[in-house]
Amino acid sequence: ERFRQHFALPESEKLVATYFGHMIRVLPLYGKIYISDRSFCFRSLLPGTRTKLILPLKDIENGHKEKGFRFGYSGLVVVIKGHEELFFEFGQAEVRDDCAITLLQQLESSRYLQESGMLGQDEKEDAENAVAERDALQSARQEERPTHEIPLPKQTSVVSDAPTILFDDPKASFLNFKPPNPLRITCLTIGSRGDVQPYIALAKGLLREGHEVRIATHAEFEPWIRSHGIDFRKVEGDPGELMQLCIENGTFTWQFLKVAASKFRGWLDELLSSCWQACQGSDLLIESPSAMAGIHIAEALQIPYFRAFTMPWTRTRAYPHAFVMPEHKMGGAYNYVTYVMFDNMFWKMTAQQINRWRNVELGIPNTSLEKMQPNKVPFLYNFSPYVVPPPLDYSDWIRVTGYWFLDEGTPRKAAAEIEDGDGSEEKSTDQQGEGKNAASGSNWTPPPELADFIEQARADKKKLVYVGFGSIIVNDPVKLTQEVIDAVIKSDVRCILSKGWSDRMSTGSNATDPKPAEDGEKVETDQQPVEKKEEPKLPPEILQIKSAPHDWLFAQVDAVAHHGGSGTTGASLRAGVPTII
Repeated sequence: ERFRQHFALPESEKLVATYFGHMIRVLPLYGKIYISDRSFCFRSLLPGTRTKLILPLKDIENGHKEKGFRFGYSGLVVVIKGHEELFFEFGQAEVRDDCAITLLQQLESSRYLQESGMLGQDEKEDAENAVAERDALQSARQEERPTHEIPLPKQTSVVSDAPTILFDDPKASFLNFKPPNPLRITCLTIGSRGDVQPYIALAKGLLREGHEVRIATHAEFEPWIRSHGIDFRKVEGDPGELMQLCIENGTFTWQFLKVAASKFRGWLDELLSSCWQACQGSDLLIESPSAMAGIHIAEALQIPYFRAFTMPWTRTRAYPHAFVMPEHKMGGAYNYVTYVMFDNMFWKMTAQQINRWRNVELGIPNTSLEKMQPNKVPFLYNFSPYVVPPPLDYSDWIRVTGYWFLDEGTPRKAAAEIEDGDGSEEKSTDQQGEGKNAASGSNWTPPPELADFIEQARADKKKLVYVGFGSIIVNDPVKLTQEVIDAVIKSDVRCILSKGWSDRMSTGSNATDPKPAEDGEKVETDQQPVEKKEEPKLPPEILQIKSAPHDWLFAQVDAVAHHGGSGTTGASLRAGVPTII
């Protein structure tokens, strides 16, 4: 009863357990932790403090045991959807462990009730009231518009699945604006297949809306892009060289910056110049921020500019930048600083060349991070808000849209290239099938080798596993291949293997050179001469492919092990198969 009085909770709230500990903010705050069937609460007990925390279990993602900030203390991190983590410390590890177990048990029970639809009466009433309030506000904004406001265009429609309004601006709402005239849109991106594929899906949607769309990226993707009926513009710069630099020197370390400054000046100059040529004649530019050129091109052409990416790039206190991940959770202030640090480091690496390019080719003056204000640029994140909940400190011009699935089983032309296990020449098969289920990719017909391999695995009653390394480059692909072979044999499964970039521009014990070398021959590199190893022969239990539509392939397998790319993760989750990253 006192618990409900402290936090003004309804009588239906049932207290499960209490613990004494410290909540870590700027300084440790001693108090009492309450865990109920619906909430996680904290109340400070120090004289002169009145801190209270009420956190619904449905807003908690997880609880992690960590080392305490202070010597001799045990830590507990509470991960909240769209919010920075909360840190608690306990004087005894046993108390921390018991609190963590109780919290995880209540989270599991709460999720079961949510997934089963068994909501309490109070929760049902709250949900109905929230929906009714949202609908009433949206209706009032459209029907009772003050005379001094600009009328909404006829092409405007309210997004039906928008969340309840959470903006500071009471007039804000989610609206779709359809341009009255078709636009010439350029999508600019660099990187691997996973960086290009979402833009193909986006471009096809824009084409259906009547716009003219082109994708500007590396030449190796031109046949694939044009096969979908999308215009193409070439962009220079081999992304494999940049990835190789990260592997050899670490991602954006001091050594990385030192080597990049000397080796990649020509690479960046070619990239910037080709991007400028590729974007000519555009009315709208959508760019992956890794391409670096788009924000300057949009300024020079004086056209609208959006950013789109497959991973979080916007400053937030909820989680750190993907390239500056700490070993342990460090809190909201650290998380935010990682984005600031990365932005400044990334800009300092390229500022001199970019400003020279702005002056010479674009005809505009020098700029800086303060002038560009990249955090004010509209941003589209093409991953699921259920996989990465949008942080509460995201501005309203940042939108997590969901995955842009290509469903590549359905285009007029799709291919899977089968590679022999002994490393012989690739075979390519382009086939077109007919089907009705576009979502599952049933229009795509697999080559005979792949279809026979899957059929044989089913006949032998063996589990079928997909293993793919996507855009990851590894130092020793021979060793990695052997590890896959050993794991498949030991597990007694069948494996469809897609090595991706794992053997592209590799170094170490299997370094390659532009000139081919015979097995056992010494290969000269810019680092040191190494002996090239022979690729291990794949056993009959493994079929190596170069590519196949994930929407079709993942529906055929029992489990997926992959490199963790955004698109591959979305495809495996969509297929509903066990996934190992």
